[in-house]
Amino acid sequence: MKSKRTSLADIAESLNVSKSTVSFVLNGKGKQFNISEATQKLILEKAKELNYVPNYFAKGLREGKTQTIGLVLADISNPFYSELSKAIQESLYEKGYSLFIVSTNDDATMELKLIRDLILRSVDALIIAPCNEIPALKPVLDETPIPVVWVDRIGDEFADFVGVDNYMEATMLIRKFSKSPKKVGILHPKRSDVMTIQLRIDGAKSACERQKIPFELAMLTEDEKESVAKMKQMIADGVDSFVALNNKVALHAIKALNFLKVEIPNNVRIISFDDSEAFSYFAPPVTALSQPVDGIGRETVERVMERLKESTENRKHLMMECSFIERGSH
Repeated sequence: MKSKRTSLADIAESLNVSKSTVSFVLNGKGKQFNISEATQKLILEKAKELNYVPNYFAKGLREGKTQTIGLVLADISNPFYSELSKAIQESLYEKGYSLFIVSTNDDATMELKLIRDLILRSVDALIIAPCNEIPALKPVLDETPIPVVWVDRIGDEFADFVGVDNYMEATMLIRKFSKSPKKVGILHPKRSDVMTIQLRIDGAKSACERQKIPFELAMLTEDEKESVAKMKQMIADGVDSFVALNNKVALHAIKALNFLKVEIPNNVRIISFDDSEAFSYFAPPVTALSQPVDGIGRETVERVMERLKESTENRKHLMMECSFIERGSH
């Protein structure tokens, strides 16, 4: 393995030319600076021979831009965020940008450190799905002039946001069951204090209260024994309709119902807030609210591009509409 990275100085010394001459040629400016074609050819051949790799980071620092964007996600293992990062990366690639992705695991301390790390890497902009309250992030973000766009989880009025109206979308789910619920089970993940989940809880509760439908709030985790016990208790308490507030919780709930041999939708019904590719392969296929992940990704990148132009256009909060995917579980 090569122990030392080839530099411009190495190429210049081997050919007895100046470092600036080598730089001009390798940056495609040889003709502009009247460097002979023969010298240009020698430099390009020597760079190839020595396996020269440009230092894009140093180049970015010189030019004031690195063509890189930092993406801070709450949990990359969540299928929603995996799909979102893919959509953002594809859109940025089309525009000539690379993407640094970090996952905070909804850890507030880790989030602050990772944001600082991305800033130190001189990314041109940040896209953040925050787990911290915005006042906790402001001291870090105020350290840098680079633009920020919030995605999925609303930040503040001083930056753009792209996502969905979690509260309103959750309220509409309660009306989507094929039979009027006798009692609704609202299922949430362990971190119910996360902004998006809290809005979904509030929306589902509000809809139940307006329609005078009894409801029960319950947390489901990866602990199978605990999930089975919780689902069994809720069914015994009269719950016949479940709203899972993300697709991971929906999977825990369905697994527990299968273990209990409770038939869907004959005995109970379930709808997931967030779709999953796997849901269409279940028996019955799982009804879900599908967020426009590709659209969110594209619009987020458009907001970033607008801010990189140093646009004075007012900040926008774009709420995109979800699609209700009727399958067989509701």
